[in-house]
Amino acid sequence: MIGDLSFSKRPWMFGRRAIAALEFAMSTPLLVIILGGAADYGLGQFYRTNLANAVAAGCEYAYLTTQAGGTVTSGNVQSVVQDAMFLPAGAVGNLSVTVTGPKGYCVTGAGPTMSAATVPSTCSDGSAAGTYVLITATYTNTGLMKGFLSTLSQPISESATARLN
Repeated sequence: MIGDLSFSKRPWMFGRRAIAALEFAMSTPLLVIILGGAADYGLGQFYRTNLANAVAAGCEYAYLTTQAGGTVTSGNVQSVVQDAMFLPAGAVGNLSVTVTGPKGYCVTGAGPTMSAATVPSTCSDGSAAGTYVLITATYTNTGLMKGFLSTLSQPISESATARLN
């Protein structure tokens, strides 16, 4: 029959389909790893920015509360930082917040260096001692592709020091 173009009369078409399926099967894992890595990288940057904003919120809370005449405790600042982090359920255990202060310090030198002092007093360089709060927060991002991209599971740390008076 001249007009019959069934696959039984063209066996080379089956070979092309099989090759295309094989190429797809071989390239899919690489594509998944690349897309998963891009998603993990983006998620890591999201958490880095989120952590910086949470530490800044803790500093802002401590400063504004002090300026309004309120009392700041390290527990209150820690709660503000933890609440400001937008974490998925179950990821709160990956967040560690350390708050030192509010305490009196003298900040001197080009470094600068902080040394404990009583407030009010005068520092060795003639400046007035101030009340400071030091906030350090660390979050360990476990990522989406556990095991494949272990370098993205490194802890992310942010710290800030704020003068309250």
